[in-house]
Amino acid sequence: MKQKRKAISPIIATLILIVITVIAGIFLYSFVSGYMGTLSGTTNQPPPNIQFIASSAKVSSTESNFTFTAENAGTSAVTLETNALVINASNGQSIGIAEVYTGANGGITPVTITPNSESTFTAIYKTSTSALPAGNYYVKFTTTSGYTIQSPTVYVS
Repeated sequence: MKQKRKAISPIIATLILIVITVIAGIFLYSFVSGYMGTLSGTTNQPPPNIQFIASSAKVSSTESNFTFTAENAGTSAVTLETNALVINASNGQSIGIAEVYTGANGGITPVTITPNSESTFTAIYKTSTSALPAGNYYVKFTTTSGYTIQSPTVYVS
């Protein structure tokens, strides 16, 4: 006895073809939109190449001055935001906000480090209660382009 072969219904074949076309369209759309996103004209600046050369801390009863000298080994100028976080290095806890500045020409100006140069700047942490306790601290600076730069650890005695 011969078995009859069943053919695929034209409706089922059409549905399978539609599903395959939709899946191929989704892959093509995601590829093209991803490729076009890289050509949108927005280019990210490379992360700053800041190298700290020196650091120190001077503490009084209501103010802690963290002074840094840093070199910009990158190819573009780096400007620091005017606020930075002071972090306790022993437990990673944020102590508070420090004002960042550089004293150029007798005035307070924003910190901008040009390529292949160095700059000395200060982060001042003010407190109304008591002096910053002895220990290791570091400062997290944020650049105007959104990158975070962490200072070396500074010991406060």
